[in-house]
Amino acid sequence: MGRIVIELFVNQAVNATDNFLQLCKSKSYKKTYFHRVICNFMVQGGNNEVKSPITESAYPYDGEKKLAKGGHSIFKSNENSYGDFKDENLGNLDNSFLVCMANLGRPNTNRSQFFITTASASHLNGKHTIVGKVTHGKSVVRAIEHVEVYSTDPEDARGWIPKDPVVVADCGVWNKDKDDTPVYCCCEDSLGGDVFEEYPDDNERLEEMNLSLDNPEQAYSICLVIKKSATMLLQHKRYQDSLYKYKKAMRYCNELLPDEEKHKEDYDKFLDLKKTLYLNLAFVSLQLLEYQKCIDYCGYLFEFINDNKGVKLTSIQVSKAFFRLGKAFEGLKRYTEALDALKNGLAVNIEDAGIKAEVVKVKKLKFESEKGERMRYARFFN
Repeated sequence: MGRIVIELFVNQAVNATDNFLQLCKSKSYKKTYFHRVICNFMVQGGNNEVKSPITESAYPYDGEKKLAKGGHSIFKSNENSYGDFKDENLGNLDNSFLVCMANLGRPNTNRSQFFITTASASHLNGKHTIVGKVTHGKSVVRAIEHVEVYSTDPEDARGWIPKDPVVVADCGVWNKDKDDTPVYCCCEDSLGGDVFEEYPDDNERLEEMNLSLDNPEQAYSICLVIKKSATMLLQHKRYQDSLYKYKKAMRYCNELLPDEEKHKEDYDKFLDLKKTLYLNLAFVSLQLLEYQKCIDYCGYLFEFINDNKGVKLTSIQVSKAFFRLGKAFEGLKRYTEALDALKNGLAVNIEDAGIKAEVVKVKKLKFESEKGERMRYARFFN
């Protein structure tokens, strides 16, 4: 997913930060899991007694049961078998991206496990040592936050454990003059002026830029900037980065959608933008040969239009949607569905030369496919 860089609050939490730093330096956190992921709350990891096997993508045998309970600090000794140490810096957890020590639910039971807040957690104020904060890689934390988990049932032994293990590939001390901050779950290129965080609420510099997400016009302009960046990346044929940006623009649209009654004109502009974003997402998915995703985005578009009667597609947009849908079905060798989609596109825009050519192509592919099937079956009856 990428690198997370944490600034340690050395002066406020001497023992906790020393523990965290030494565990990073000694690679004790390497191959550990983020084993507890609760959306809109936190992501937790750091059990240095359960490690990921190098060649396996699944949890080690019986590892899931031990993930939440294990771990030891640098203060481990014969007299202190897990290295429990005292609480420090018991402040308010009122922001996202605070790094805190996890404990056993009682004071002074800090070991190796930690969690990163992804929202305000005021119910934990004064109960956990605050070690530091995330300075780089916020989008990585968000990506972890949104992975699929086994269950959200607190009574389930596998509750909040990611289905696909999220593993700390490496750890250590970051050098700001030598080390970069690679991210693989989004595109951080500022091309086109996109200097905004992956998630709207994570922007900390908007006030310096005289921008407010509560202002519908300014929020809409931010969405347009992100979409512009996506389109420029598309023009450079950076399809994966373009997909990330279009998804980011859609996220901003969804989260910043203004109240329909108070801001009707702005509300309509947001919906119209979402319409084009679905088309863009379908197109880029097609370029990446992610055919099912293209089909999904076309489906989302048609559902969106059906649910929002005030939003209309032009005939060109309808034919584009059906053309992309047809191409995706063709890519999956579902030729009958491909022809149906392409014919729907032609019904709207009968002069579309691209669709006409694709219909001829798919008919030929369908014929050859069925011919091959007939020949295979014929051998059984010869």
